[in-house]
Amino acid sequence: MIFSLILALFFSIVAVIFALGNTDVVTISFLTWHIEGSLALILLVSVAIGIVIGVLLMVPGAIKRNLALSGQKKKIKTLEQQLDQHKQELDDHKSKVTQLESKVKETEAQEAQVVDEINQRLDTL
Repeated sequence: MIFSLILALFFSIVAVIFALGNTDVVTISFLTWHIEGSLALILLVSVAIGIVIGVLLMVPGAIKRNLALSGQKKKIKTLEQQLDQHKQELDDHKSKVTQLESKVKETEAQEAQVVDEINQRLDTL
């Protein structure tokens, strides 16, 4: 982008220097039109028209890129929200697994106590 601006500035300066060096009066004929004026003025107007045409030709592409970019940004936002939701669900599942593991340990401890009680009773018999 900066390179393009520097290049455009360079060509503009060259066009102005060239136009100022050629101030003779000339007649320009285009189809049925005949324009008489300073060569410098005609050159500068020609360069300005060329710039306007170039900008007008670039506008549709720029609009298309901006629309595509905004669509991609919306898609990224949606995907980030889905990712956050999935992370929350994963955290919920991890906490449930942790709770279940603690319940399993409690149950195993209770089973061990029951087995110990049964063994003690069998030993007393």
